[in-house]
This record gives sequence, structure tokens and C-alpha cells, in this order.
Amino acid sequence: MELKTALEIANKLVETLSPHCTLINIAGSCRREKPEVKDIEIVALPKYIQIPSEPQGLFDDIPPAMKTVISPGYLKVYNEIGKKIKGKAVGKYSQFELSEGIKLDLFTPDDFDYYRIFAIRTGSADYSARVIAQGWLKVGWCGSDKGLRKISECEKKFSSEGVESWKCINPNGELPPVWESEEEFFEWLKVKWIEPCRRDM
Repeated sequence: MELKTALEIANKLVETLSPHCTLINIAGSCRREKPEVKDIEIVALPKYIQIPSEPQGLFDDIPPAMKTVISPGYLKVYNEIGKKIKGKAVGKYSQFELSEGIKLDLFTPDDFDYYRIFAIRTGSADYSARVIAQGWLKVGWCGSDKGLRKISECEKKFSSEGVESWKCINPNGELPPVWESEEEFFEWLKVKWIEPCRRDM
């Protein structure tokens, strides 16, 4: 699909989802301004609300226990986006087939990990592997089964196919900082931030 058409669809999705999100951005090839777009990628933080999980005491003298759930508004929009191929509203990733004939990849990371996922999902895949992932390795971190963790608190594993991965062996270890922007994430990596349109080079 041509970039202009894909951006129109992506912006409409953001407009529909944004009232029910605390943060939302277009990523992928749309953000990199590629002339031809294979699919639309959006990174979002859905809003959550607290509701009572247990009834009050007999005379309302005991306040109800509360639980956090995804907002009904987000859930309604999520279920109307298009034909769902995979994922669920409370998960980290969902894929849809949109009525316009293009797929949507919707990423919903933890709030503290938002800008790392936004940078990775902006791509390109080669740039994310060669620059971003290598960047955090150089500052002593790795992408593990528990998210970004210190290399010293993980061990390297290899699958039967020889694919490398990291397993966290100290789940209570140090966590990375909470970045307030993509630029701040790049600064932490000690990597120069560049415009997304230049990340295919």
C-alpha cells in the first residue's frame, strides 16, 4: 500500500484509540516514511481503571478490595478494529486484518518499557538488531525472557536450531531506567538519535 494511504488509515486508528490510551504512536515503515507499506504498526499504552473485586461488608463498614482492569472504552474499540488474527487486549501484541486490506500490528508494552519497544518497532529490523540491540549489549544489558536485564544477571542459551537467547537468572535484579522519550532511551544506549527515515541506511 502507498505510504499516503497507509498513513491515513494509521492516523484514523490513532484518533480512535487515543481517548482510551495514555500514550500512542505510529511506528514501523509508516514512521520511517517508506514509499510502500506492508503493514501498519502502532505502539500504545491502554488506559486501565480500578473496580471493586469483592463485595463490601454486611453494613458497608469494610471498603471493597479493588482490582485493575483494562478500560471498557479501549476494549470496545479493540474488538471493533478489524478481524483479529492473533493476540488479546490484555496481551503485549495483537494482529488484525483491517477492512482496507492491510494488516495492523498493535504493540502494547509495559509502561516502563514503552520507548524501548517504540524504537525497536520503528525499525528497520536490521537497524534494531545492528544498532539498538548492539547498543544495550555494549552498555552491559541484554534482552532476556524477563525483559531488558543486566548481562551479569543472565545466561546465554541456544536452541536446537542454534538460535541465541538470554535467560534471566536473577528476576529480582536491577531494572533499566524508565525512559521519558525515545531520545532519552537512545542517550542511555550511548547511540546518537537519528530521524526514523534514516534508519534504513
